Amino acid sequence: MTTIVLSTFEWIWHYVDGNANFRVLSYICADVYSVCLMIAVSMFTLFSLERFELNFNPKKLNALFLVTPTILTLLLCLTTPWTGLVYSVDEGGSIQYKELFDFFLVPVYFLYMLFSILLAIYYVIMHRKKKKEKVVYARNLLIFAVLTVCVQAFQTYIFRNDGNYLITSLSWAIGFVFFTTYVNTDRFVKSRERIAAVESDLQLAANIQLGALPTVVHAFSKHPELDVFASMTTAKEVGGDFYDFFEIDGTHICFVIADVSGKGVPAALFMMVVKTMIRDHASMKLSTAEIFNDVNRLLCENNAEEMFATAWIGILDTKTKIMKCTNAGHNAVCFAKKDGKFEFLRQRHGVFLAGFDTTQYKEAEIQFESGDCLFLYTDGLTEAHNASAELYGEKRLLDKLNAIETRGGESFLKQIAEDVNAFAKGTDPFDDLTMMVIRVD
Repeated sequence: MTTIVLSTFEWIWHYVDGNANFRVLSYICADVYSVCLMIAVSMFTLFSLERFELNFNPKKLNALFLVTPTILTLLLCLTTPWTGLVYSVDEGGSIQYKELFDFFLVPVYFLYMLFSILLAIYYVIMHRKKKKEKVVYARNLLIFAVLTVCVQAFQTYIFRNDGNYLITSLSWAIGFVFFTTYVNTDRFVKSRERIAAVESDLQLAANIQLGALPTVVHAFSKHPELDVFASMTTAKEVGGDFYDFFEIDGTHICFVIADVSGKGVPAALFMMVVKTMIRDHASMKLSTAEIFNDVNRLLCENNAEEMFATAWIGILDTKTKIMKCTNAGHNAVCFAKKDGKFEFLRQRHGVFLAGFDTTQYKEAEIQFESGDCLFLYTDGLTEAHNASAELYGEKRLLDKLNAIETRGGESFLKQIAEDVNAFAKGTDPFDDLTMMVIRVD
């Protein structure tokens, strides 16, 4: 941008130079030319340092290569109509370059460019096999430098015109624009390739995460009296929610739902740890309180990131239809008798997992009878919000649960999800949304 401005004012300067009626405009054009050229070459040097990844303090680097020279050039140019230190305009309106222009500003311009060119030569010679990306940049920089010198030589020795810098500034403008566009396009393409690779990895991680969840179709073929269905929708590619259900032995079935703090990849990784630990400990004992005691203690031992998870676990005895359950800081589950309404089971059993290693969880019981239904969910449901920042809330959830005629199964969860989506229409997903419904027939 600065070189385009520079060449524009150089073009104006080319036509007003030598006209006494445009003395002020000649000064303005000369000032803009000098300042823009200083900004252009200094920014280009900073750009080169960044591309070559040299270890410099960014603030000191800006002050050394950009701020200080630019301010000094600006002050010299603004005062030159009175001091005549950089250039002056004679009575005929022609610019006369003074010592500071010829022996200070011009050498500084070329020193800046020479610095970048020397860096390019160094990388081309010394790192041609090790740092290929930087070598490509260095080669393009050298090509740009050679072309600029050729234009300058062509102007001076072919056209015999070294009195103004119109062709030089235009070539610099075109060269800078082409060069920086090429380099940044190359950087953009490589960034897109890296982003595509990350997106591919995230999609693979999402598939792995979904694959780690139990299959809901024909989940318990040996227990036809159980109707279980679950769903999970993540706010990002991967999430921190999970549900799980599995047979411990011939008469006991474990159900788990949990919500890990945070979102995205860290939450997904911690989720897999929590899920694996709960499943492993549930295979060794039938007390839900003891399972959470052990899991919580292990999570607290190595939790440098201080992540945590709310969770609910229930173990159903298929003979007695009694479910022992423990809640670790999770949302209250909803339970409905065959001919009754859904109500929250306000059983506070303990704080979240990975919070305090001394936490001792408690156990409660739910007595199922034929036709009873249990609904589990994460806070992505009740904390879903609309465009007015209004929460979906527990009351709206209960109203919807009790409005659905057929309880249990895929259709039951689908109607709840549709109601939440309609409520939150026009907003981005706030959190992962996981639900599970268990009906005993």
